[in-house]
Amino acid sequence: MVLKNSDAPCILLLEDELSVLETLVKYFQRQGYRTISARSGEEALDRFDLTQCDAVILDIMLQEGPSGGTGLDGLETCRELRRMGFTRPVLFLTARRDETATLQGFAAGADDYVTKPFSLSVLKARLEALLRRVGAVKTSYRFGEVFIDLDRYTIRHPDRSVRLRSRERDLLRCFLENRGKILSREELLLQVWDDPHRTSNRTVDTHVRTLRKKLGDNATNPRFIETMHGVGYQFIANAD
Repeated sequence: MVLKNSDAPCILLLEDELSVLETLVKYFQRQGYRTISARSGEEALDRFDLTQCDAVILDIMLQEGPSGGTGLDGLETCRELRRMGFTRPVLFLTARRDETATLQGFAAGADDYVTKPFSLSVLKARLEALLRRVGAVKTSYRFGEVFIDLDRYTIRHPDRSVRLRSRERDLLRCFLENRGKILSREELLLQVWDDPHRTSNRTVDTHVRTLRKKLGDNATNPRFIETMHGVGYQFIANAD
């Protein structure tokens, strides 16, 4: 399944366990990524698009998918992707913790690996670290005299530099990656907060107020974040 979303990074997700694959797809789509999903090495190679994919996350052990234990495993799939000319990041998921499996993964062409069970937030952080190295994730923006550096959690004004907290940075990233799109409070909770069911809409409003202050924005005459009454918020500024 591919989610079309402007020029957001696209990830090929290969996982034979359907419940895990569905979780990965939903999570990364909520984070603003486009996804291509597959349950076997053969299916992944069929759906793979060299010009579109920015990264690959794949399971080493592929035994429960449509090909069963007879198809390509993750190592073989990775080798084939590299032979096809894919040079962008590949991140392995593995239940194996032994050194041999790790070395096999790197030898096959992996850039990093995460062991199961894993945290989705940690997986995303590892992926984004790899994407930043190849320039697939934009992390700095200039709006006139205001410069935003997401890597350094900083907003720089001509007369001062303001530090962003982790959640403020994530919220600002969400706005920046969805410029011009009206985002409801529910959408922001899904994309920025890992457990939205335990977080209220009021929390979103509080973080938006703080973010506006750090941007030097004015709610009554906004330059960056406009309140769409009864709906949510919209980031309206255009980067230089």
